[in-house]
Amino acid sequence: MVPVTNEGVIFYANNIDQAFVKAKAENKPVFIEIYSESCHVCQSFIPIFKEQTVSDFYNKNFLNYKIEVTSPEFQSFLLAEKIFVPSLPLLLYFDQNRNLVHLGVIEAKGEKLVEQGKLALDPGQRAASMKKRFEKGETNNQFLIDYAMYSRVTMDTIMNRKAMEVYARQQPEGTYTSETNYLAVQKLLMDVENPLGTYFVNHLPAYRQQHDPTEVKNVAENLIMSSLYSSFGSAYSSDKIKQMRDYMIKAEIDPQVARNRVLLPLINAYFRENTPKRAVDLVNVHTTQVPLKVPDYLYLLKYFNEHSPDASYVPSAETWAANALNMVKKNSADEAAIRMELAAAKRRSAK
Repeated sequence: MVPVTNEGVIFYANNIDQAFVKAKAENKPVFIEIYSESCHVCQSFIPIFKEQTVSDFYNKNFLNYKIEVTSPEFQSFLLAEKIFVPSLPLLLYFDQNRNLVHLGVIEAKGEKLVEQGKLALDPGQRAASMKKRFEKGETNNQFLIDYAMYSRVTMDTIMNRKAMEVYARQQPEGTYTSETNYLAVQKLLMDVENPLGTYFVNHLPAYRQQHDPTEVKNVAENLIMSSLYSSFGSAYSSDKIKQMRDYMIKAEIDPQVARNRVLLPLINAYFRENTPKRAVDLVNVHTTQVPLKVPDYLYLLKYFNEHSPDASYVPSAETWAANALNMVKKNSADEAAIRMELAAAKRRSAK
């Protein structure tokens, strides 16, 4: 492997597999900077990596590697490792077997960078130890913030929710709009039902006065959607899903866009609640609000055929199929697919 830097911290790139082979041969853990060429914060780290104390520490203790966010390697490596990147730069520390043991989201200061590296080398203090420490009762605010970030990056939704629930309980309500707690909502929170999240979506005008309104809208939208389409969101009741829709409208998302986004979750909720007629009524109203195309009708037919708890949807399915057939060419693949799903619906009705 050939380094891509020749001064300061010696970084490698473009062959992550060989990097881990080299790290194992040298008996070193791996430090990876996830960065963007266009990120001004990432650019501010360049002179930091050239500082003598930083380069001496990292060159001695780590095999150092860089991954640019637009590179194919970014997708292939991070998807394989199930890592979420909330912001840039993201500093990741792995053992020789590709296990993520620590991460850093810090300001561009040499002492902070060395501090993170030392934590990564300490089994009792690095991020991978946080779950045990949390279970043993460590709950100071900074620890919870760090643990929530680690669990979010590692896509551990369960532990992220637990850490943020404890964190929220420790915050007096009068501090909910503080800069620290706003950043916690923005960067860490994955559940709009967390007290901080619920307060946020119900007091958006106050946040818009303190922060950029477009940013506040984006934070609210991301929080609501991450909740709605999460593993726990898949168990939401129909009433809870409607509340998510109302939250979106509060966040100044177009009401029709909000209704579109909750359509499938609401259909699924009605199926779980064994009220398929409500799902049919919902779809029939939706077809009057949004012009559907053949693929939309085909999807609805197939979805109701496969998921509806009973055949009460079939009369409406016949109407959906008729609408779609009026839009397709005779003897086309689309016509055959629509007729096949219509036949499946009628078979369910005949049982």
